[in-house]
Amino acid sequence: MKLWQVVQTAAGISRRRAQALIRAGEVECGTGPITDPFAAVSSADTIYLRGQPLCLLPRRFRVYRYYKPRGVLCSHDDPHTGNTVGRIMRAEGFIGYTWAGRLDRDADGLMLLANDGALIARLTHPRYGVKKIYHVWTTPPMTTTRMAAVFARMRAGIDDAGDRLQIVDGRIAGRKAVVSLGQGHNHEIKRLFAHFGFTVTRLRRVTIGPVRLAAGAVPGEIVRLGGNEAQRLYTAVGLDPPSDL
Repeated sequence: MKLWQVVQTAAGISRRRAQALIRAGEVECGTGPITDPFAAVSSADTIYLRGQPLCLLPRRFRVYRYYKPRGVLCSHDDPHTGNTVGRIMRAEGFIGYTWAGRLDRDADGLMLLANDGALIARLTHPRYGVKKIYHVWTTPPMTTTRMAAVFARMRAGIDDAGDRLQIVDGRIAGRKAVVSLGQGHNHEIKRLFAHFGFTVTRLRRVTIGPVRLAAGAVPGEIVRLGGNEAQRLYTAVGLDPPSDL
């Protein structure tokens, strides 16, 4: 591999930034700095970025199911709270991971943690239309009679603040609504229900694509997806599953 490729992959930075750091003398290989981004390196070399050793071994792709509790912020860091997904991942040893399925701080439910950028991109980009299912509680309470017409309007779509908000489907199940989305505008479910005079009091995501929140799962739980389940997830977004899942 070229030196810049190792630095880019291991540090999770852009190609341009990796090359700039090498030229600035921030990368050491062997006994001292090496400033040629295109220098060839092998797994036998010892490489440091700003004094931190970099691993040259290829990563093994993994996907984990995370049950985000209410009160946790979907951010790597925040100056006002230490209760963020990023800090939880670091505390749990997730190096080089990010997440798909951002949730509001007051919402709970399924998120996916992965160290494969291509998978995360397809799970999050609206172009791929990955369906997500939510359980929704509101005030005032919803009734089956009224919600039949509301869900029909939501399926047709409404315009709000320059966005086209739309559900794939919706139904009443007991005291809650079960709503599926194929896109991900900011606060979309809350905005949809507010348009019809409802305030969302609780929101829980239960599926992302073919992955479901496991029965009996507890908030804060992080569980690795089995090989078959992870393969179905890759296939669902049009990617070839890695061989070592």
